[in-house]
Amino acid sequence: MQTSTVVVHGATGAQGAPVVRHLLAAGHRVRAAVRNPAACGPDPGAEAVFADLSDPDSLTAAYTGADAVVVQLPLVFSAEAAVPQAEAVLAALKRSGVARVVFNTGGSLVMERIGVPFVDARALLATELPGVVRTATVVAPARTYMENLSAPWSAPMVASGGEVAYPLPAELPVPWVALDDLGAAVAGLIASPAPPPLRVVAGPQALTGDEAAAEIAAALGRPVRWRTIDVAECERMLAPFLGPEAAAGVAAAYAPLPPGAPAPPEPDPAVIHTGSTTLREWAERQPWPLS
Repeated sequence: MQTSTVVVHGATGAQGAPVVRHLLAAGHRVRAAVRNPAACGPDPGAEAVFADLSDPDSLTAAYTGADAVVVQLPLVFSAEAAVPQAEAVLAALKRSGVARVVFNTGGSLVMERIGVPFVDARALLATELPGVVRTATVVAPARTYMENLSAPWSAPMVASGGEVAYPLPAELPVPWVALDDLGAAVAGLIASPAPPPLRVVAGPQALTGDEAAAEIAAALGRPVRWRTIDVAECERMLAPFLGPEAAAGVAAAYAPLPPGAPAPPEPDPAVIHTGSTTLREWAERQPWPLS
């Protein structure tokens, strides 16, 4: 396999770090795009390079000479920042001549602008990338990530309270995705001679709320129950860790559809990549807080 130089946004974050790890394991050279190369600590095998999403010139410099870029936008919800960041990425890709991009949406697949800056930034990138680079792939989870269950706002409730509190209906089968499987899928797209324009990553099991709780209980060796929470409670859980603006934006993504609104279509099975990590295996590996 030919090795490439790959720029990775969000390389020190929960979603970017597994991407870096899998790219390095495959023999690629990785540039970790960060705002403060001296302070940030990406994987020691990666080269930290300055890149500010509000500064197209810095992005152009970071991208120049690279074979591919993995784009992951941060949790930004303000109109003044979200869409301009996507525009800066597009401008820098055009200037630098990068041939291949994998764009990880970080959440539900969005292809249409709806007037919400966080959503519109992702829709802009997803729709405009094919006209800017020769090879572009949009990656999205089938629904949500296992790591949300071990995040600071939820891990203590699971480990100490024996409760998975999540804003999804208990009866909904969810193909929970491990971020390590997402990272492996992104690295595979970088190496692929003909990557698809869209890849949806799903976990190997579609579990209802009670089934998900039972898998975690088996891993922890003690009872765990599922509790569906509403958007308001989800926002209150997130706010101390993400801040009020990001908490409101993330929680809003789980809001139920208005009455009569059509459900989004299920992805074509041909674009789905199924990871290998089960929820129980993942839970057994987590450093759950002591009860």
